[in-house]
Amino acid sequence: MAHLYVIAGHGAGDRGAVGNGYTEAERVRVLASRIKALGGNNVTLGDMSRNYYADNGISKLSIPKDWCIIELHMDSSVSASAKGAHVIIKGSYNPDSHDIELANFLCNMFPGRSNKIVGRNDLANPNRAAAKGFNYRLAEFGFISNKTDVSTFNSRMDEIAKGVLSAFGIGSASASEPVDGYVVNGGKSQNNKDEFGDVSYRVHMRGNGWGAWQCDGEMAGSTGQNRRIEAICLDGDGKADVTVHIKDTGDKEYKGVTKQTVCGTIGEGKRIEAIKIVGTDCYYMYRVHQKNIGWSEWANNGEFAGTIGEGLQLEAVEIKKAMFSVNAHVQNKGWIGERAAENVIGITGHALRLEAFKINPYGKEIKVKAHLQTDGWVDYGTITKDTIIGTVGESKRIECLCFSGDFDYRVHVQGSGWTDWTKADGVSTLGTVGQALRIEAIQFRER
Repeated sequence: MAHLYVIAGHGAGDRGAVGNGYTEAERVRVLASRIKALGGNNVTLGDMSRNYYADNGISKLSIPKDWCIIELHMDSSVSASAKGAHVIIKGSYNPDSHDIELANFLCNMFPGRSNKIVGRNDLANPNRAAAKGFNYRLAEFGFISNKTDVSTFNSRMDEIAKGVLSAFGIGSASASEPVDGYVVNGGKSQNNKDEFGDVSYRVHMRGNGWGAWQCDGEMAGSTGQNRRIEAICLDGDGKADVTVHIKDTGDKEYKGVTKQTVCGTIGEGKRIEAIKIVGTDCYYMYRVHQKNIGWSEWANNGEFAGTIGEGLQLEAVEIKKAMFSVNAHVQNKGWIGERAAENVIGITGHALRLEAFKINPYGKEIKVKAHLQTDGWVDYGTITKDTIIGTVGESKRIECLCFSGDFDYRVHVQGSGWTDWTKADGVSTLGTVGQALRIEAIQFRER
């Protein structure tokens, strides 16, 4: 029997692939939690707040050489019909018995791939693991862009976790506890004073009732107390629709919510398991603290935060208004969907170029210049939500960027990773010129 070290891919602001209302980083963290829960002391869970690609985490690992490492990912494609799982190992290696059993199990659970095991030499983490002498593989658990694969992933989560454990000779134990468990002492509670801002919200908690109003990214609810959220009120910026996934009820949508709209239930003992907010006049970003998982990645306007079908309560929520939204066009992926500017825009860790992006400024004045492969510098002036920065269908990389606006930004460059943050002053540039290096992602933050 092996000891398994589990790494959840992406994270720390990098959401990975996006599809069918989910993000790769959030989904694989749910699976990682179930592998740990079912595998017990035979499993060590890597720090899920980290991005082991971006911070070179594998090179810094100090674990026994006889442990096995699995890194969890989901694939994506511009074609919704692309599906199936596979296992990736270092290109010069032969698959071992764990790789073979894992690949056979995954490809039976997620059929569609012609090659069950693929050797690659162009991915950072397999190379880093090989340099350290670790027993490592990266598993793609189907396509997040394929509805069937996502449905299988969500509905058969424990089967998948047990199959992974079995590939390493680890048995699983079924957990038994009362529904939602017992409230415990300690942990962290929200502030008890009303605070109002651009976006204000409060939650109704098991045993505590309504908490004080919180605002602009402050925590509403509690952590470490096993105390479910049963309802939420939102006082936002302009028109907003809220959908909550409620125990035994499922999705319930509340259109055009006001400060008085109660989203959820009171007095019925029903937990909220996920939440989705759709703003018309601003772009929302929000995250939740969920039982057995902890804090989720930041969800974008119109996406669910939390899990559906796992029976896990929300315990805390943070909501704020994004500076603006960005939609990236990525090599081989196409347009990957709007997300808050504060998140990672693009895809890191897969050697994919950022080819274009669009910004919805939501009233901000933003100017952009970009240095494009073969085209040189292009000045886009003051952009609108319809301005395409870069090219589509020409397979050209963006190499360098210059922004003007009330924010800071950084870029992820081929071969060197993230740059330092710089002011969007209309003069400073980030990236390279004349070196044929692609920008892979961008990120923004408030100044």
